[in-house]
Amino acid sequence: MDHDERRRSITAAAWRLIAARGIDAANMRDIATEAGYTNGALSHYFAGKDEILRTSYEHISEATDRRVAEALGDATGLDALRILCREVMPINEEQLLEARIAASLWPRAMYDEQMAATNRRTMDHWREQMAVFLEQAREEGTVGDIDVSIVVEQLLNMMMGMQILGVLTPGETSAARQLEMLEQFVAAL
Repeated sequence: MDHDERRRSITAAAWRLIAARGIDAANMRDIATEAGYTNGALSHYFAGKDEILRTSYEHISEATDRRVAEALGDATGLDALRILCREVMPINEEQLLEARIAASLWPRAMYDEQMAATNRRTMDHWREQMAVFLEQAREEGTVGDIDVSIVVEQLLNMMMGMQILGVLTPGETSAARQLEMLEQFVAAL
């Protein structure tokens, strides 16, 4: 196993701990144990817990973006917009796990400049993609006269809310309910 693979396995161990017990329970000793390393061995791969958490946060964004790129194919307009939204919404176990981890890390992202920068890059990228898809939909004649920037913000806020409520109130904010909300929103465009 090379250096990058070990970093990924340590990050995955941190993910499992954060998802199972929360961020405060993910200390270096427990992360090392979960990853199958000694506590001291982690220092060869990460400077400390903060770096592991930053890497975990970056990994969530990268994983989502990879899924979106793979799922998009040749889709454009509203079809592409739906795909992007579905990959961000916590509608399956993998996405719910990511939402649990992201929600746990958001408070740190408010004060950690590297995590804040990761968050800004991700949100800006999603905003840009949504705007492109909405402009395509306008050209295709599948949406009315909309303010693209407002619709993008509405959608982004809805998806971030779904991540929070999908974790905190999964019964009320089930996958089926999230998909229904998305379809009603898109239909209203």
